[in-house]
Amino acid sequence: MSTDLVAGLEPVVLESGETLPVHVAYRRVGFGPLRVLLLHALTGGPDAADRPTNEGVVKGWWSPLFAAGAPFDPTRTTVWTPNLIGSCYGSTGPEPGTPFPALTPRDQAAALAAWIRTEGLRFDALIGGSLGGMVALELALLEPDRFHRVGVIGAGARADAWIRGANAAQLAVLNSPLPDRDAIALARQQAMLTFRAPESLDARFPDTAAVQAWLDHHGQALADRFTRESYIALLQAMDAHDIGRDRGGVVAALRGLRASLHVLGIHSDALFTPPLLRELAEAGRAAGVHTSLHWLRSPHGHDAFLIEWDQVDAWLRTHILIRAAA
Repeated sequence: MSTDLVAGLEPVVLESGETLPVHVAYRRVGFGPLRVLLLHALTGGPDAADRPTNEGVVKGWWSPLFAAGAPFDPTRTTVWTPNLIGSCYGSTGPEPGTPFPALTPRDQAAALAAWIRTEGLRFDALIGGSLGGMVALELALLEPDRFHRVGVIGAGARADAWIRGANAAQLAVLNSPLPDRDAIALARQQAMLTFRAPESLDARFPDTAAVQAWLDHHGQALADRFTRESYIALLQAMDAHDIGRDRGGVVAALRGLRASLHVLGIHSDALFTPPLLRELAEAGRAAGVHTSLHWLRSPHGHDAFLIEWDQVDAWLRTHILIRAAA
């Protein structure tokens, strides 16, 4: 595994019209022949695989999938995992007290496009979950010749009013006078109720105290590792997602996609609901793109793609990685 920072990239002209100098931090894991670009979700980062440090091991958010014999076995794949701009894990992002422009997933994709052009990279597969899935769609449209297959997990072609409303509740807390840690923790507690599903929580927590302790844990865990400024920037980016904007609509936009499109939804997802995933798949087919739509069957809601390892493993092997090698 290596850790790299690409500086000196061409500045990105944002959708707002502002120009932003950018750098991209990323990790590269493995040395296998299949080349994969993997994009993280809202508060994720470059550590998809476990990362050893002097203090121990930083657990990766998809670490079981990097084990020997797993889809991202290092002898089989080389996986690049960049940090999206706007985040706080090494790429260009907001700093406390310093103005930072509003971003969209298209802007985040433009920064990645500048990076992969500079490095001369091409990939068998591009995969993203949640916000990462939004950025993956935009990147595949900006650089259509650099990917053979695109895997989108738990994301659609646009953010609907339900997603924007859930984010608005978090932004109200993050923009309040609360101290940073309190604001991050409380906003995260609200988010966790959209990341999971009623069936999962009801089966796990027998009373109010138990579910509150779980919410407290996740709120404090994010406050320990994330910044208020990046949390705000990334929620606002998610709100702005619409691949059809200024492209004549979603179907017209997807006509520019040269990769095949493989959508993985979660049937219990309370945030990126199944109709959004079906809408994306139907638009892909209407655009003439080779498109598949499959589902994780899980009680765990949106976060199922970070929990249901066997099902995600099977989807990757069947629809992304094996065919990407052809």
